[in-house]
Amino acid sequence: MAATSGERLDGRTAVITGAGSGIGRATALRFATDGARVVVNDIDAAAAEATVATILESGREAVAVPGDVTSSALVDSLVAAAVARWGRLDVMHNNAGYGIPGTITTLTDDQLDEVLRVNFFSFVYGTRAAVRVMQDQGCGSIINTSSNAALGATPDRPTYGAAKAAVVNLTKSTAVEVGRHGIRVNAICPGPIATPAFRRFAPDLDFYAAQIPMRRLGTADDVAALASFLASDESAFISGQAISIDGAMSARLAAPFLSRDDVGA
Repeated sequence: MAATSGERLDGRTAVITGAGSGIGRATALRFATDGARVVVNDIDAAAAEATVATILESGREAVAVPGDVTSSALVDSLVAAAVARWGRLDVMHNNAGYGIPGTITTLTDDQLDEVLRVNFFSFVYGTRAAVRVMQDQGCGSIINTSSNAALGATPDRPTYGAAKAAVVNLTKSTAVEVGRHGIRVNAICPGPIATPAFRRFAPDLDFYAAQIPMRRLGTADDVAALASFLASDESAFISGQAISIDGAMSARLAAPFLSRDDVGA
């Protein structure tokens, strides 16, 4: 029987980066609803505190540890906070990230460094810190927010896509390395999710949604539900996977017989 709300993650401790808004916030709220105690991180301290306040109002447990995940010391402190407060770490959700527009010829060295540090290096830091704790426990789930941009091309985001592709390989490599310790590692690859960041990226949401076979954008709650499943024992034999959540968008191939109505043009 599938676990119900408040049971699936009972007694577990989770760290979520970038949890002040969007997918991270929705996941923090979902984990708490499902019974987890949550360390909420965001570079925006007020946003992190707001997520924690919502969790506390629901009668669940959470603590805010704001800061920039491009610092390995900060990421280490997130895991340390979970262990110090609740004695263990069951779930590490490396989620914080963003893109910088620009073609491969116009991106500067500083922009390249920034994109890689937030979208890849921080995931390495989080994975490394989590494994050090989880391997002694003999269990744990690491969830990495990659992107469908890791699996295909998005205009003006070459380094973002490359960084997210690196996250997919990091996921697979780590899953193979740490499986013997009872640790599972998976990547979520969201497509078009109606978050504040996505709205800035794609202002014509109706046109975008019309191109998706399911004819809608995803929601942050859609992604949070998948993350909760991956954090739970219901996914006990799933590891090393990159799972798209995109309303079948990436399943479609360009085809000469499709009408303009089929693709929403």
